Amino acid sequence: MRSKHLDDNPPRIAVFVILPTRERIATNDKHLTRAMSISLIIYVMLLMCHHASHAFSTRGFAASAAIRPSRWTSKANFIKMNTEAAAVPTDDERVKKRNKSSTTKWIACSSTKEMSRAITEYIKEGDVVAELGSQLRDVSISLCEAVGASGYAVLVDIERKSPNEKKGQDRTSAMRRIGDETDFYTDRATFIETKDFEFWRHALFFQNNVHYGKEGYNALVIDMSNVAGNDLELTCISMVKEFISLNAGSGEDDNPCRVVILKSKSLHNLARRLHHAQRIISGSQYIIEERGTSIIAAVGVDQYRQTIPFVVRKGDVCCEVGCHLGTSTVLINEAACSGGASAEQAATASGGCVGLDIGSSIIRFAQKKYPLLSFEVGNGFKTGEIARLTGKHLRRKDSSRILDVVYVDIGGLSGPEGLLESVSLLSSITNALEPRCIVIKSLCVRRLASCIVPFSDVWREIKSLEIQ
Repeated sequence: MRSKHLDDNPPRIAVFVILPTRERIATNDKHLTRAMSISLIIYVMLLMCHHASHAFSTRGFAASAAIRPSRWTSKANFIKMNTEAAAVPTDDERVKKRNKSSTTKWIACSSTKEMSRAITEYIKEGDVVAELGSQLRDVSISLCEAVGASGYAVLVDIERKSPNEKKGQDRTSAMRRIGDETDFYTDRATFIETKDFEFWRHALFFQNNVHYGKEGYNALVIDMSNVAGNDLELTCISMVKEFISLNAGSGEDDNPCRVVILKSKSLHNLARRLHHAQRIISGSQYIIEERGTSIIAAVGVDQYRQTIPFVVRKGDVCCEVGCHLGTSTVLINEAACSGGASAEQAATASGGCVGLDIGSSIIRFAQKKYPLLSFEVGNGFKTGEIARLTGKHLRRKDSSRILDVVYVDIGGLSGPEGLLESVSLLSSITNALEPRCIVIKSLCVRRLASCIVPFSDVWREIKSLEIQ
């Protein structure tokens, strides 16, 4: 008999049960009893598996989550509640929700003047905005003017001593003084001092008297030099990501934070050199060598290898960190090597690629598969090893730099996590080896490349349009 709680489609389960005869029952056959018990257990297990798969399907989950009627629930209300609970979003609804959600733009500024200009460009009237490292000076004034009387600003800073006036008015004019908050835009702003800056989370999200709107903050303004006393790019990235996560609250796809305006010279410099691989491949963006080491973020092996014609030149000294079995190393070597494929030509060739990997067994396999190429066991996070092992096989004709191009494909950095480690590694390679270009296979870095924008480029475009 079918249970009333099962789906309309009954489980199609066939179980062969051994039916005993009267004689075998009379003799109390132990083998028969064991066989019947096993058959019954198998049937119960299959039935449980069916219920589990049914419950975790879209339809089954909605049905299992349906509200059960109680003696206090009227029939009409029960039907309404059950319909709402069991409703499953359609594909069109999912697409509309996905289109509604937007990626938070990171606007990297190199000065206080750029921050004030960025606020004028990106903050809208009626926005609810948080400022970390507030000095209640030009940036805070621009922010409160931009949100207007219909908006709101929550200004957070650590407890500070009043600046020493004897050190010069020019040096201390941009610093906050005790009592400045008393009459500072009281109709649209709240100023909060914290003993330590690690309490910024409580100040912005968990303090009862803070008004930040039902949907959360629309923007964040942060000055790392005011927050930490220095330009700490990794700390800034970590704070921004945590703010966006806390601001999303329930974890829904819709992200209320539209823009983050941050003052950090190091992140501004990174934003000017960081490129989305697809933009380079499609020709919509170009590498500007005068800005320093270019960084191209790719996702997937195909896109990673498609960057080779746009990056590698004949005669380049290259290295692939995380070469694995050497397939990409061969392609990079072919693009960089000015010699031929024979052993004699390879020995006299200028340029090429050295493959590095931390796995000794992988390197042995690569050496066996491609005997004409150079492979070494090395740790990509040790930039000294990269320079030493590459220089063991290849050397540039001039001493302007150690390496021309570095390709990076390290496990753990290629996915959505590991952004801080990736940025740290890129900074180490840039500062120690000074290559012309770094190509990294990393989803988290490509996402950063998609959202971070140097405001200097934005301002240049604005001025050029005004001239036209």
